[in-house]
Amino acid sequence: MRSVAPESSGPTSLVEQLVPLPLADGTVLRATVHRPAGDAPVPVVLALTPYPVDAARQEMGEQGLVDRGLAVVVVALRGTGASEGTFVPWAGHLEDAREVLEWCATRPWATGAVVGWGRSYLAQTLLYLASAGHPALRAMHLAVCPGDPVDVAYRGGALLLGSSLNWAAAMTRGALARAAARGEDVAAEAAQWETLVDDLAGAARRAPLADLAPLARRFPAWRDWVTHPASDPWWRERALPPRPPVPTLFVAGWHDIFCDLTLRQFGTSTHPASRLVVGPWAHGAPWRAIGEVDHGPAAARGAERLGAEAVDFLVAHATAAHDGVTVHDAPRVRVFVMGADVWRDLDAWPPREAEPVTWHLAPDGGLVPDAVEGQKAPSTFRHDPHDPVPTVGGRNLFEQGDAARGAGPWDRRRLAERPDVLTFTSEPLTEDVTVIGDVVVHLVAATDAADTDWVVSLVDVHPDGTALGVLEGVARVRDVLGGLVPPGEVREVSVELGATAQAFTAGHRLRVDVASSSFPRFDVNPGTGAAVAPPSELRVAHQEVHHDAAHPSRLVLPVVPAAPAAD
Repeated sequence: MRSVAPESSGPTSLVEQLVPLPLADGTVLRATVHRPAGDAPVPVVLALTPYPVDAARQEMGEQGLVDRGLAVVVVALRGTGASEGTFVPWAGHLEDAREVLEWCATRPWATGAVVGWGRSYLAQTLLYLASAGHPALRAMHLAVCPGDPVDVAYRGGALLLGSSLNWAAAMTRGALARAAARGEDVAAEAAQWETLVDDLAGAARRAPLADLAPLARRFPAWRDWVTHPASDPWWRERALPPRPPVPTLFVAGWHDIFCDLTLRQFGTSTHPASRLVVGPWAHGAPWRAIGEVDHGPAAARGAERLGAEAVDFLVAHATAAHDGVTVHDAPRVRVFVMGADVWRDLDAWPPREAEPVTWHLAPDGGLVPDAVEGQKAPSTFRHDPHDPVPTVGGRNLFEQGDAARGAGPWDRRRLAERPDVLTFTSEPLTEDVTVIGDVVVHLVAATDAADTDWVVSLVDVHPDGTALGVLEGVARVRDVLGGLVPPGEVREVSVELGATAQAFTAGHRLRVDVASSSFPRFDVNPGTGAAVAPPSELRVAHQEVHHDAAHPSRLVLPVVPAAPAAD
C-alpha cells in the first residue's frame, strides 16, 4: 500500500508512506518519504530503523529538515515495521543499506547527495553503511552511537546483563506484535513476556539466560549473545568493517551506556570536518538533570541547541560541493565538565594537555598521592554470588529508563556499608582537580575462586557525605588476562572505568570502591571458571586487594589544567 498526503504545513511538502524499496534478493523494505513539494531536486537525509518509523521521524525533527530544503527518507530495516524479511541484529545491514542508499541517490527528485541521521542502533546501522564507501554519502549525524557489536553486549568480559536484556525484551515485544498482525495466536507468549518484564533481573537469576521465554523463540539473537562470550570469534565475524573518511557529527552523553563507544568511533573518524559533542546526559533525551544532579543552565542551553547544530551540519554538507573541505565552523571537540558545570572546547580527543596523575590505594582505606612503602597485609572481603552488590546508577539502559537509580550519578553511601565493598578515600582536596579523558585502575589482587570479576568505581564524595558515582568498570579475569589464573595467585588487573570530564572541587574527596559484582548491570561471575552455571553451583570467593611497595594498586587520572569555559 502506498499513500500520498500533504503534510500539515500545506502543499509546500509531500509525505509518501509505505513506499516500497525492492532489494536484489526479492525482499521489499518499506519507507516513509517526506520532501519539499515541486520538481526541483533536493538532497536526502536517510535513517534506517528497527523501531517504529514515526518515532524516528519525530526524534530527528523531520519537519525542520524539510523546511531547510532536504527530503527525509526513513526506512524500516529488514524484518521490522512494514518491511519484509527477518530482523537479525548486525546481520545484512551493510548490503541492505548500500542498496537503500543507491535508491535514495537515484530518485528523480533527488540531487544524488545523501546524508545520514542516526541515534543508538540507527547510528550503528549508518556505520555499516559508511563502510560501503558509496560516493553519495556526504556526512552523518550519529548520537549515542554504539560501536562493534561485542561492545554493545559485553564490557570488560562481563555481559551487560540489565541493558542487553532490556533491549532484547523490547525487540521481542515488537516481534510478538508482528506475529499477532499476521494472525498468529500469541496470547500465551504475551503473558510470558509480561511476567518477564515485570522482573527482568529476577528472571535472569532464576532461569538459564539462554532459555528465557519468550526471547528464545521470538528473538533468537539473545541466545547467541549469552552463549558466545566476549572472547568468542563469533563476535569478530560481526565487527564493524573499516570505513573511509566521512564528515560526522558525533554526540555522546557522559552517562550513556555507549559513551566510550561513541568516543572510540570519533577516534576512528579521520575526516577533518568531523566533530564531537559530549554532554551530561544518558541514553534518553538530553537535558540538564540526570540522577541526583542538576547540571544547571549551561547544560540546558547545550541540550537545546543540539538539534539546530545537527540540522546545520547536515544541510551544510548536503548542499556543499563534495570536495572534502570543512563546511561547518565550530570547535572540533566540545565537552561538558561536570562538577564545574561548564562547556569546554578542545582541539582533540583525548585532550593533548591531559597529564596522568596517580593515586595509590592504601591499607588503611586511604587513597594517597604517594606510593605505599614496605610490606602490608592485603584488604580482604567475601564475595557471595547469591547476594551480589546492587547496581546504583551509572551507564545503563535499564527498563526504568534514566530514572529510579537506573542511570546517572546517584548516592552510593549505602554500598559503602556492605562488607563485600572495599572503599579507599582521599583526604579533602585542597584545590580543584579537573579530569578529562580515560580513567583506569590497576588492581593487584587475588582470589581463591577459579575465576572472578573485579568491579571498580570512581566516586565523588561531597563535604556533606553524599557519594556520587562518576564511573564504574569491570574486569572478568579470564577475559582480560587471556585465561584462568590459578587460585591464590596475585596478579595485576587493569580495570578500565571509561572516559569522563569531571571537576572534583576543593573540599571534595576522591573515592575508589572495589567489589566483585554490580547486578544487574553485569551478569554475576559464577566463580567456577565456566561462563555460566546454575544457581546451585555458584561459588563463594574470598578476595584480596594488595597495596604495598611490591603490589601497588593505583588509580590513574588524566588531569588537565584549568581553562576558561566555552560559551
